[in-house]
Amino acid sequence: MTALTKYQRLEGPGLWRGDPQAQRRDVVVALGEASLVITDSRSGAVLSHWSLPAVRRLNPGRMPALYAPEADGNSETLELDDDTLIDALETIRAALVRHPPLRQLRRVLGVAALAVVAGLAVFWLPGALVRHTAGIVPDARRIEIGRVALEAAVSSHEGARICAEPAGLQALGRLGERVLAHGDRVAVVDGFDGLVAAHLPGDLVVIGRDLLERLDSAEALAGYMIAEVMAAEARDPLRDLLRHAGTRATLALLTTGDLPRGSYVDYGADRLAQPAAMPDPAEMAARFGALGAPVTAYALSLPSEAEGLAQALADQPAQGASERARLLSDGAWITLQSICVQ
Repeated sequence: MTALTKYQRLEGPGLWRGDPQAQRRDVVVALGEASLVITDSRSGAVLSHWSLPAVRRLNPGRMPALYAPEADGNSETLELDDDTLIDALETIRAALVRHPPLRQLRRVLGVAALAVVAGLAVFWLPGALVRHTAGIVPDARRIEIGRVALEAAVSSHEGARICAEPAGLQALGRLGERVLAHGDRVAVVDGFDGLVAAHLPGDLVVIGRDLLERLDSAEALAGYMIAEVMAAEARDPLRDLLRHAGTRATLALLTTGDLPRGSYVDYGADRLAQPAAMPDPAEMAARFGALGAPVTAYALSLPSEAEGLAQALADQPAQGASERARLLSDGAWITLQSICVQ
């Protein structure tokens, strides 16, 4: 295996500056056979590409390594501290310099290679990294990530708080156990504008105080809880968080198990401000049937803009709704509605 093929498609993090006056940006550096592709670590947009034979190291023997496409360093610069990536870049550059007859051919092939590498960097590498990382994060870590995201969202929103009246929490826990099989993954938040119902990583369901106090029964609230769980099953919220956090943060979670605190900035707030999930009517009716509770209360509680869903739920055949007792007693429901009382 030659030095060129050994390191083809290798990638790693770096800091890129477009010109001497620009701020440094976190980037992902991908090595091709004759080119180096620099992409934004958050958006995946291609920022620049350099011909490997033209790359020069500006500070030989010092770390972090500083590179530029021109020897005088008066244009772009790239800072690397990844030993593997630095060794690969130096090895490939040395191999290209030792074989000058091949350089013209590599320049011709570099255009096609650049298109392939750029496509991989923009469309495949970040997505594959997110999918792989999200797929191996254990449940306990997902739960912790969800709770940190909720705390970050609430702390960033003036006047918002997580409701914690003890008796109300106990009633919420009972409903969560009955509906979701775990009572400790439901939270009620007060003072967060726009929050109706939302979900976060770790199967954490978040309910807005206004919704809770508007509803007439635990069965109606159960519908919103189930809808969020169904949405999380269809689209993993951890993947959305990692896409928001960027490649560097995703790599940190993959390699160290820790997600930098800055990764949560804006994510939780954006998630809580999203409209409540709109579930598949047949699947929702089936889940209510498994609970032995009628879906009617949830259907009647839906806002006017969800009239189509409400009608579709009303048209669903009854599925064992009379087989079990109500999800909460009247007293427990009233207690739950007081969870935000201080």
